[in-house]
Amino acid sequence: MEKIRKRKLGELKRRYSEKKEEATDESIQITDQIFDDTIKKHPIVVVDLWAPWCMPCLATAPTIEELAKKYAGKIVFGKLNIDENKSTPVKFAVMGIPTLLFFKNGKLVDRIIGAVPKDHIEWKLEKILGN
Repeated sequence: MEKIRKRKLGELKRRYSEKKEEATDESIQITDQIFDDTIKKHPIVVVDLWAPWCMPCLATAPTIEELAKKYAGKIVFGKLNIDENKSTPVKFAVMGIPTLLFFKNGKLVDRIIGAVPKDHIEWKLEKILGN
């Protein structure tokens, strides 16, 4: 079982790395230092709190990239690595990853904890957009 898990984790990491290289400017890397400026600068921001060792995070990454492209110009998607940025997860009491934080006009309006289907994320996005 452990051997299969390691193989699958390796496959997900490779796929995520390939997607990351293909990604355009729709998603941005966010750090603790630029977090506040980023959520204030853009009307709607979705922040994906993740870690490179987190299998559900790696499984969710392609969905986030796809949504970032689909909603380009309407919603800014950012990724925050919790291993490299410790303050933001503490500030928002993040207890599990992946966690998606949804901001509108600089204020936290919703969150999703754990890997969920793309339809569920889109439903939240449409609700925030007012559609």
